[in-house]
Amino acid sequence: MTGETGERETGPATARAGVPATARVDGADRAQGPDGGAIRVDRLTIPVPSEEIGIHRVATFVHILKHVVAPDRRTLVDLGAGHCKFSQWAAKLGFEVTAVDGRTVRLPEDLGAIRFVLSDVRDYDPRGHGVVALLGLLYHLEIADQESLLRRCCYGAPVIVETQVHVPELVTGEAKDWHALVTRDGYEGVDFPEGDNPMASIGNRTSFWHTEASMIRLFERTGYGAVTVIDPVFVSGYGARRFYVARP
Repeated sequence: MTGETGERETGPATARAGVPATARVDGADRAQGPDGGAIRVDRLTIPVPSEEIGIHRVATFVHILKHVVAPDRRTLVDLGAGHCKFSQWAAKLGFEVTAVDGRTVRLPEDLGAIRFVLSDVRDYDPRGHGVVALLGLLYHLEIADQESLLRRCCYGAPVIVETQVHVPELVTGEAKDWHALVTRDGYEGVDFPEGDNPMASIGNRTSFWHTEASMIRLFERTGYGAVTVIDPVFVSGYGARRFYVARP
């Protein structure tokens, strides 16, 4: 399982209108979960130096590692590491990094001190690391695999998630059949047709892209007690993307 989608990330990252480019934390809310529980939801705006999507992603990830998560252990597992760029940035910041991916086709020749594990993320046990990173990965999975992976990651460490989210007004390009909103297992989103390339999923022909409300429901259902929604939302060639930091 790979977690990177190079062809989906071309073009500038477009911030949501009205979001200031200064760091701030909004007041936290208690969101009612689907099973009667509650998850604490707050928001953090992180300044980004460029609208170019690659720079936006790296800058946000680095800011989160420096200022948002405070792991007991400076170890990080990068699930669906793909080209390992985020693994390399974490290593530069002093983390002991394990990169996991189901393919080696995009693996750089020089990984330095990064430990690479060839494994489908659906089979990998991430427990024991100080930080879990799911960057460009979750939206390559179907709902059952998303739930299974997030439950395995919910062991005490902060989980950094960066994923496509379905925001109808931010969908780019011509209208397509997969843009139609569907409801399944209490979630809302769209069924995206996976391609046949090194950036696509392994084994599943479609993947599920949640709406923003459905993403919070996913975190609540998989055992998380708090989630920080990172602003600004940004836009790839397919639509909206967003960072989250989830904690048990």
